[in-house]
Amino acid sequence: MAKYANATRVDVWLSENADELAFEVQDDGQGFDASSAKRGSGLQGMADRLAAVGGHLDVRSAPGAGTTVTGNLPTTLT
Repeated sequence: MAKYANATRVDVWLSENADELAFEVQDDGQGFDASSAKRGSGLQGMADRLAAVGGHLDVRSAPGAGTTVTGNLPTTLT
């Protein structure tokens, strides 16, 4: 995150329940306009990999407000 976001702090949270692993990564970097920004290959690759196994990725950001990436991954595959 420091490479692109110029972040000085990154927090990572993980949680699980019987059938899902959830995560959140939040930085205090420069942020970006998530509504108009094209996903780079890194974020799109993560989203594609999670979707392939029934997971989900969400990116929230705004200029000057850092970025939060949340997602989930099923722990049981059907």
